[in-house]
Amino acid sequence: MQSIDTPSGAAKQRMTPYLVGLLVLLCFGTFCEGYDFFILSLVVKKLGAEFGLASTDIFKSTVAIVNIGAVLGFFLIRLGDRIGRKPILIVSILGFGSLSVLTALAPKDSHAVQVGLFGFHIFTANSSLIYFTVVQFFTKLFLVVEFGTAIIMVSEEMPALKRGMYVAILEVTGGLGGIFAALVHGGIMEQWGWRGLYWIGGAPLVLVPIMFFFMKETTHFRQIKANKQNVRQPMWGIWKTPSKKYLLIVGALWFLAYLSYAAVVYTWPAFAAEERGWSEKDIGVPMAIASVIGMLGYLVCGFCLDKFGRRKTGIIFFAFSAAALVWTFTSTQSMMIPSLVASMFFIFALLPICSTYNAELFPTEVRASAMAWGNYMLGRPAQVVGPFVTGTVGGFFGSVGIGASVLAVGPFLAVFVVMMFLPETKGVNLDKVH
Repeated sequence: MQSIDTPSGAAKQRMTPYLVGLLVLLCFGTFCEGYDFFILSLVVKKLGAEFGLASTDIFKSTVAIVNIGAVLGFFLIRLGDRIGRKPILIVSILGFGSLSVLTALAPKDSHAVQVGLFGFHIFTANSSLIYFTVVQFFTKLFLVVEFGTAIIMVSEEMPALKRGMYVAILEVTGGLGGIFAALVHGGIMEQWGWRGLYWIGGAPLVLVPIMFFFMKETTHFRQIKANKQNVRQPMWGIWKTPSKKYLLIVGALWFLAYLSYAAVVYTWPAFAAEERGWSEKDIGVPMAIASVIGMLGYLVCGFCLDKFGRRKTGIIFFAFSAAALVWTFTSTQSMMIPSLVASMFFIFALLPICSTYNAELFPTEVRASAMAWGNYMLGRPAQVVGPFVTGTVGGFFGSVGIGASVLAVGPFLAVFVVMMFLPETKGVNLDKVH
């Protein structure tokens, strides 16, 4: 088993004014990331209406393709082990803020475009939809890089004995961004259409100068850089280290968690509208309420991670998230909101579990690379597979809900991954991980 030591001086670690300011700044950036991340699910029906496509087709084409950008976030976040966490975080916020504005500028006048390869016609698409898909493809890349880098910075800078809780706090702020989107989207789209949501998505650009002057590089990375002449990590370098034995396991955990996450976040608004007859305003407030209550999952999970350990918490939350997902997409009107609250609670909680393992199982010199491989290259493809499966299965059965329910297999299998392959890492000293 990998060397995992409990920190002898961890109890002496305290939050300094700088760390409080850093946490606030990271939380605000992640709030904006959560907003931008969430609005895609809220415009699916509008996109379908504007471009003459069924929601199942939007899931299979636009949403699935956009989420490939999350996979390619691998190539950017891994640079954090070469040039540092701070520059990657700033670039990611600058990237998704600017691209949100470009999305809002999507042309309203469009024409049919034939897409082919080597002279063979593949498909015909609307030019504005192609523009939207391409810009959002790169937006998603920067969104996931911001989140992953913020997790790394919190894990490396905050007191070790409360690390799980601080990671959970960061997750909560991202969820609050999604809740804000759910609350305001109905009124904004009524006044300015779906493009109005993306104009607001440019707000995080104001953070860039503040982060540039206030934020420091993490202490862990500065120590590694000071002790080694070359901190550059080859793309495949981590696979030549002892850490490789956990990389596939953590990647599998992320993949299985993202299947259930994609089902709720991307599919529920379309499910409520098309199969239960809810209007956009009907969807916004209940989803916001469910998200607020569901975000307790982040905090409860963070407490359980630090109190009971990573393994017990992981097994319980993955098992209940699988059951809650099936309940959500088979519920009738009276149980729509309670089942959604249950799903939000348990599925939101999966992210701190995965993030904590991804931070604690790998040494500092490859921690960003481990996040890049585990979360992005191995885990994020689930956000491509999930919408595609939902659209394909949903189209076959004529039910988006059935398509989403199939994805419950993800957290169900994750229970066995935690039980059989993952060690306990509670209170690990990150400087002692080899």
